[in-house]
Amino acid sequence: MVVETAGERENRDENTGSGGALGRRGILLLTAVAIAVVIGMAPLLAGRLILHAHAERFGRDEISAVATRQLRRAEVVLAEAVSVLREADRAGLSSCRANALSLLGERAAHSQFLRRVGLVDASGLPMCFDPPPASWRGAALFTPDASRPVTIALLDPETVPDVDAGTVVVAWRTGAGVHLVGEIAPSMLDVDGGADYLRGARSVVVELGNRVWISTGVRPTAGDAFVSELRSNYFPLVVRVATTRTALLELVRPLEATLTIGAVASTVVLIGFSVWLFRKPSSEVESAIVVALRRSEFEPYFQPVMNIDTGRIEGCEMLVRWIRADGTLVSPGAFMNYVETSGHVFEMTRLLMRKSVAQLGGLYSANPDLKLSINLFAGHFDDHRIVEDIVEIFEGGPIALDQLVFEVTERYPLRDVPQARRIIAELHALGCRVALDDTGTGHGGLAYIQQLGIDIVKIDKMFVDAMGADLGASTIVDVLVELANSLDMGVVAEGVETQEQLERLRAKGVTSAQGYVFAPALPAAAFIELAESMLRPRRASAPVPEEEGEAAAVA
Repeated sequence: MVVETAGERENRDENTGSGGALGRRGILLLTAVAIAVVIGMAPLLAGRLILHAHAERFGRDEISAVATRQLRRAEVVLAEAVSVLREADRAGLSSCRANALSLLGERAAHSQFLRRVGLVDASGLPMCFDPPPASWRGAALFTPDASRPVTIALLDPETVPDVDAGTVVVAWRTGAGVHLVGEIAPSMLDVDGGADYLRGARSVVVELGNRVWISTGVRPTAGDAFVSELRSNYFPLVVRVATTRTALLELVRPLEATLTIGAVASTVVLIGFSVWLFRKPSSEVESAIVVALRRSEFEPYFQPVMNIDTGRIEGCEMLVRWIRADGTLVSPGAFMNYVETSGHVFEMTRLLMRKSVAQLGGLYSANPDLKLSINLFAGHFDDHRIVEDIVEIFEGGPIALDQLVFEVTERYPLRDVPQARRIIAELHALGCRVALDDTGTGHGGLAYIQQLGIDIVKIDKMFVDAMGADLGASTIVDVLVELANSLDMGVVAEGVETQEQLERLRAKGVTSAQGYVFAPALPAAAFIELAESMLRPRRASAPVPEEEGEAAAVA
């Protein structure tokens, strides 16, 4: 975006009038703010769509599982009743004699689901039961089906006195024409509640012969319902489990809230930056960057990368700080966007790599296992110049090529993926490794891992921060670690700030991490002092107490 200087604006106002100029500037500012809002909120909209799709898919699977378990439970209850009655018939217990009835009662007592067992005549009228019901005489319990040996009937409280709603009888027709009958209480179905977040917003209906056996919960309205229906292959059973779309989305509400907060925060930052960039003349920014490059005011800072299992230092990531001539320090957020879009990033990267050789050469030549991670801009992968720069600066120097790790960020898309793949292949040929930075937060995702030949996956700080409270973030970390292990890649967690995060990462199999829990990005002298203190062999004559050793590993 080109912004006028005050002098240019005054000259133009003499010819066009300040009112029109201010109007156009206002339009440009509104356009910049609108673009910032779109860029900031687009991940929220896309993320919500993804989260909702995941919640609906997971919820459908959950209510389908509830329906399956409920159908199997009902089938087991009915099958046991049929089995008990069949065995009673085979044992000749088909009369109301005291001895036979007592034996029937024992079978009911030993059954898991039958409340009582008895006999019913050919017309469905009760003859005798053990234990006896309160008042069933004079009412037909069911209409026998002459074509089937087994009749399953749901008792009607309006026609059968003192019967609980949902009571079922299973009848087995004996050779004498009477029926051995077992009574099943509705409580025996033991309705499955399913996942906790669905229990208050789902209904379960079990139908037996087109009549409702059990019904729990509140049925959702047709337009908002997700329904799973299953039918038994053995009995006249139908199970329907239903819930609402709103209930399904409760699974991802915490992650959605985190996503919303992040999107709003990033939008506010983008709007602020747009306004700042709009008001700050581009020529002034350009001049300041050019002068800073000419004076070598951009300095590399180094953040340690630690092995969280051993407490040993593995290397560092090189970051940039702008230290002005007056000693003031400018953070990267204030200038990196302009440096990248203006093309100055290429010269800045060359400057930082040369300074890293000069500042860390002695440490790295003495410790060939240390790695130096260098961030590359997406534009670095558009042509072959970056490979030439690396060879020119590092080949034959104190920092070996196989000690270098080059990070490609996922936050900004690569314009030419095939060209980027060729450049990364050349880096591999030199012995360098390539890491995917900000994994899971941007454009490439698994496609970059598959296409570019990535060696190391770096887990973004947003997932590390959310691990304890957000199931989705914890799952993403698990997936990234499992993927890296299956593809024989390294894993580094970024932005680790607490001991609790370290323990969670260690439990998930992450071995390398960086962040404030160890140290912030340090100037070269401070980093070298820290690294040498950690790499220095311990004296055998002066053992370090256990408490001090642990403190040193965490420092």
